[in-house]
Amino acid sequence: MPRVVLVTGCSSGIGLAVAREAARAGHVVYAGLRDPTGFAPEAGLVSVALDVTRAAEREAAVERVVREQGRLDVLVDNAGVALGGFLEQLEEDELRRVFDVNVFGAWAMARVALPHLRAVRGLLVLMSSMSGRSALPGLGAYAASKFALEALGEAWRHELAPFGVRVVLVEPGAYRTEIFGRNRRLGRRALDAASPYAALVARVDDLATRTARRLARDPAEVARLVVSLFDVPRPRLRYPIGPGARLRSTLLRLAPFSLVEAIVRRTLSPVHGRNPHRE
Repeated sequence: MPRVVLVTGCSSGIGLAVAREAARAGHVVYAGLRDPTGFAPEAGLVSVALDVTRAAEREAAVERVVREQGRLDVLVDNAGVALGGFLEQLEEDELRRVFDVNVFGAWAMARVALPHLRAVRGLLVLMSSMSGRSALPGLGAYAASKFALEALGEAWRHELAPFGVRVVLVEPGAYRTEIFGRNRRLGRRALDAASPYAALVARVDDLATRTARRLARDPAEVARLVVSLFDVPRPRLRYPIGPGARLRSTLLRLAPFSLVEAIVRRTLSPVHGRNPHRE
């Protein structure tokens, strides 16, 4: 049965892949973009201006979908931003921006859509990350926002169950998206050579780059999973996906934190124990 679907954050990456996959599967898809003017028309996709941090655009997007289609069956709450840098290096406005999009934007977008999802016993998909289960050095701001999103998803799972609304958290690992390209963002002080974190930053950045090149997969894989969930009557809460995601998820569930900590320390061992101020 064709669903009426709204996907946020469709300028590139996983959001665009989900929108395209849903359209290919025969669903009616509205692709939310902060700037739809440069979006080339595609079969089955209806572009809609949607910055999840702007209340008027959130309301207008949902209102348009329901006005034109009579209902909204699925919201894929995908829009998000990343930020690299050790937490002490970040400025308050930088951290607030990450939470504004990844947490408050996602919450507010779902809040506008939920009356319509309740009416059809629909589906809310929250695009989380493996970083929402495990916080790694240099990605603390992003991880903190995704941890918060995981809590929202878990609470919504309980709160919306009586109304028949299904809630799932999709947790991708490394995928080939613009988060590693033009959308890559670092804190303003992240590359400060005088910072006590300078050596750590270089090490973490090198590891992230090599990992992305070696392991990152096609986001179409995530898109296929998301679209397949449209027809699952009783989905799981969490869906880890991607290189090492299932193993990492199992490790986090079963292993003591001390083991995870030891692995991270070993990863940073070339600079572990050194005092940059003495160099």
